[in-house]
Amino acid sequence: MVALVRAFCVAITLLAVSFASKPVSTPTTVTAPRSGNPAPRVAAYCQKQSGKKVGNGDCWTLADEAFKSAGATRPGSDMRVWGREVNPAKEALKPGDVIEFRNAWFSDGTITGSAHTAVVVTGGSREKFSIAEQNWGKKNVRIREMDLTKLVSGSVTVYRPQ
Repeated sequence: MVALVRAFCVAITLLAVSFASKPVSTPTTVTAPRSGNPAPRVAAYCQKQSGKKVGNGDCWTLADEAFKSAGATRPGSDMRVWGREVNPAKEALKPGDVIEFRNAWFSDGTITGSAHTAVVVTGGSREKFSIAEQNWGKKNVRIREMDLTKLVSGSVTVYRPQ
């Protein structure tokens, strides 16, 4: 009986060694490093989503998903702060900047809600740039031009991802 158990153990050991010696093929995924300024990746993500609903369709979800996709991080826990604050009167708007509108009303008839988030996709002066936004109608992403000099009331804060 002991000889039988011993033979069984040797057979199991040889079987285990034969499986262990075979090379195992595993798929390899190579991911490009997320280095440098994430803002261009944020803008590119938003442009690719044009006409689509991102997440639950809320305005801030577009920016949030773009940040995740670009490997960008926020400076804190405030859901409406996206990076370093930018003064559009002194600095050009750049693709990837995030704009927070608060009860904004513009002379061209544009009105935002109490809090609305959009992402700059085509930079430029505060008089002419393009944003990607959602939360209007079917909640699909749309791209449109903006002019901050037409702000009549409310406030606008621009953030630049770091």
